[in-house]
Parts: sequence; structure tokens; C-alpha cells
Amino acid sequence: MSSGKIQGIVKELIHNHPIQPNWLASEFIRNYWEQYKAEYENNQSINGGVFEQLIILSLLRENISPIYTQAKLAFVPNVNLDIVLYNRKTPITISAKTTLRERWKQADLEAMATKYVHRQAKCYVLTLSESEVSARRRDSNSYMGIDSFVLAHTEEYDNLIEELKSIHISESESIRVIETDQRIYNQVHFENKD
Repeated sequence: MSSGKIQGIVKELIHNHPIQPNWLASEFIRNYWEQYKAEYENNQSINGGVFEQLIILSLLRENISPIYTQAKLAFVPNVNLDIVLYNRKTPITISAKTTLRERWKQADLEAMATKYVHRQAKCYVLTLSESEVSARRRDSNSYMGIDSFVLAHTEEYDNLIEELKSIHISESESIRVIETDQRIYNQVHFENKD
């Protein structure tokens, strides 16, 4: 689904139901998700995008930025992360899933790959599915990379927001993969001598 259509839906929701300045992050998520479910047809390909946009807006409302979306971290191959908040020592990844089903396994693999390179990274799964989070918490040995499953429409998310505010989030620096003053180029053309 196009990001333009998803952003249009979120803009329309906010236009029709103005943000209340006193809302906590969890109230922001809960109110707009309920409005979205009431006003739009259930569409799995749109649901996840709308939820991710709401998470991003809720972070921005709490002055948590910059936010990198659909991001790749250096030296972590084949992993496209929903949301990354950068800190050199403790990068934070957020996987936004309206429901978990089997998708939490992918989030766990992404978290393990991230932590293999960025050892002190914090990896969270934000979701709305209370029963699925409860099941994961009962079987905490089933995942290794995820630090926590967080219910985005509850106080758990507000607590995570406070934790994130205590971490210095910054712009990502540019990384040069190779550092050297010695470069050798093949500028000689070899001729075939038969």
C-alpha cells in the first residue's frame, strides 16, 4: 500500500478529530486507533502502516527525534527496521505490529541481527494485541533479541516514552567503511600477447 494513501488517512483522522494537548502517548494511540477502526474498512495492508504512522507521531509529540523509518543499520545485512532512534551506544529499534501472530518471530530475528553488531541496542515490539503479548510473556524463552513487547495503547507505552526521553537521541553520523590514505587503482591496460 502506498505511503501517500496511509499518510492521507492519518491526516484525515487528525483533521476530523483534533489532537488533545493533554493526551499521553498511549491515549493518542488508543484514541486514533479507535477512530481509524470505526471509520475505515479493515484492511491488513493499510492497518500496519496507519499504526506505524501513529507511533511516529506519538514519538514526535513527546519531542523524541530524529526518527528513522524503514531504516537499515550499518553492518546489519538484510534487515529493514520499522523505526530506529539513534544513539551511538544504545540504538533503539521499534517494530510496530498491530497484531503479532507469527510476525514477532521476524522481529526477534531482526533484533538478534541488530544486537550481534550493536551489542547494547534496545529492541522493542509495539503492538495492540493484549492476548498475543500475554502469550509471549508467558513463554519468554521463545524469543532472544526482543527486549520487551509493549502494548501501545496502555500505560506500558507511556513508561517506554519516559525511558526513551532519558536516552540522548541524535542524528546518525556518516560511517566510512574503509579508512586509508593508500588507494591503488588499476589504470594500466594489459594487452593480450599471443
